[in-house]
Amino acid sequence: MLTCYCKKCNRDVPVRDHCPQCGAKLNPNQAHAAWAADHLPVSDWLVWNAVMRVLLPALCAVLLSAVAAEAALGGLQAVENLLRGGFVQTLVLILLGLSLLLLLILLLQGPDILDCVVDSRGVHVKTYLPEPTALKLMMRLRSPSMLSQVDSGDPAPSLLVDTKDIAWRDVARVQYWEEKNLMLFYAPRYWLRVALPCTPFSWEDAEGFVLEKLGSRKKVRLPASLRPVETKTAAGGKKKTLAARQKQGNGPSADFLADIRAMNEETARQEKSEDALR
Repeated sequence: MLTCYCKKCNRDVPVRDHCPQCGAKLNPNQAHAAWAADHLPVSDWLVWNAVMRVLLPALCAVLLSAVAAEAALGGLQAVENLLRGGFVQTLVLILLGLSLLLLLILLLQGPDILDCVVDSRGVHVKTYLPEPTALKLMMRLRSPSMLSQVDSGDPAPSLLVDTKDIAWRDVARVQYWEEKNLMLFYAPRYWLRVALPCTPFSWEDAEGFVLEKLGSRKKVRLPASLRPVETKTAAGGKKKTLAARQKQGNGPSADFLADIRAMNEETARQEKSEDALR
């Protein structure tokens, strides 16, 4: 469900011209989808993947460099002696040791809460650490001095420890991991910038923004469910259209997309008015 933030009520309210609680005027251009998700780093495959993408190539580079040096200096016999001498086993033990160390670090980090927002500017994910301690902060490579930001009188204290943002103009690829309710945003295409955890209730809202902001950009690689569908026209030709996808039951509803389009059109009109005044 799309919401707007009412400054007077200090809360999110449904998208309307006026706040249903206090009657204050709302700006529909600031509509956004917001939700929170529990997160446990030790069980997050993406966290492990981010570390292994660095660790495994580094160990392979060490192995290849050693093999190349031995081959250049001593030939094939030297390479054979290197491989039989336990060098590979040593690298495997290093990998296992670092993996166990990473497991311990992730366990000590503890659970956190992801505050997710999708709006007309892009995708934003903030990580809050509940019940923060000096040990948890150090395991996240954060200074224990951040504890001074916590309100001592708060019965359920939490601390902002990380923020990830990606603007729509920077997105090069979008990938869905529907089994985990995850949307992955890449910039460039091979580098994961933001992982957006969705709920069954927020998936359609987030997908509506993705389709409206990126659906017409040919250079952006989108999931198959968001790619244009070819339909036959009355003249016998072919036309790529979104309506066919909606009839198939894939993608957000037409009413939801209409709301986002109206919001974007209003934003464009305001920008033109500001440019004219300048």
